Amino acid sequence: MAPQELVFDVTGQVGAGGTLTQAAWLFTPPEPQKAVAALLCLAGGTYDKRYWHLEVPGHPGYSFAEHLAGQGYLVIALDHLGVGDSSDPTSAGPVGLELLARGDAAVAAQLTERLRAGTLADGLPPLTVPLIGVGHSMGSCLTTMVQATAGAYDAVVLLGYGVQIANVYEETTDATDLAARIEQSEAIFRKMNGVESGEVSCVVPRGNLHHIFHAPDVPPEVIAADDAAESRVPVRAASEVTTPGYVQRYAAQVDVPVFLGLGAGLDVSPDPHLEPGGYRATGDIEVYLVPGSHHCHNFASERRALWNRIAAWVPTVTRVAV
Repeated sequence: MAPQELVFDVTGQVGAGGTLTQAAWLFTPPEPQKAVAALLCLAGGTYDKRYWHLEVPGHPGYSFAEHLAGQGYLVIALDHLGVGDSSDPTSAGPVGLELLARGDAAVAAQLTERLRAGTLADGLPPLTVPLIGVGHSMGSCLTTMVQATAGAYDAVVLLGYGVQIANVYEETTDATDLAARIEQSEAIFRKMNGVESGEVSCVVPRGNLHHIFHAPDVPPEVIAADDAAESRVPVRAASEVTTPGYVQRYAAQVDVPVFLGLGAGLDVSPDPHLEPGGYRATGDIEVYLVPGSHHCHNFASERRALWNRIAAWVPTVTRVAV
């Protein structure tokens, strides 16, 4: 399935100077007029939209987007600002999560408008369907922020991230003030990855992350393809997202149904069963541990179990009462 390319102009909403656009891929179901919902998918740090559609020669079946489109969903895989084929907001100084969230929120709003008007893509009729925010890792943090600040989604699927996180660095931050912890996280990030003080974005040496990202049963060809698809990541955003407790104030404001997915083998939450306590404003929350998976669930042997669980969960929380 070849995706359609989309572009969203977020210049006015981000306010960082210069023209800013975000790139996306659209995957449509066989009968788009009967779409269950639209999934706006945000990838994690070091990833771009290819996280949701990884093509591995000789190893089919690593595309979340194709799988969910085949089950009746519109899937939109988006590049954050400063990532993949999207613009670099270089005039904004350090590119942090709040800036990225403004861009992603603008895309979510435009996506809803364009779907309803029938102007999202050629051949796609006007559609009024639920919009589901789907994020992995940094994308999960940003999905949480977008919902807390803009109320963009009818439900959220948050994968590979937690209100409290661990297993990211051997060094840890010990400051009690959030701003000080972020500065410590950035110092650790720059030291670990050899990033100079003036660099706004970088490409992270992936070898340092293989043990967190992939369980031992992931084929080496898949890991190699994943590494080859790596994207640059804004340094400040990567530092904020690896700061324990950063997302806590946003998670507490999420008032729509929440699906939390984490790897059962190894992931960034020190205790997945405690995570629901961070989402006090929702009355509907589900936790699913992907069997045997490490952090990057889309490449795990049991990835389809997660994908099918998401596909089955969305209609249960977005169904309109009669």
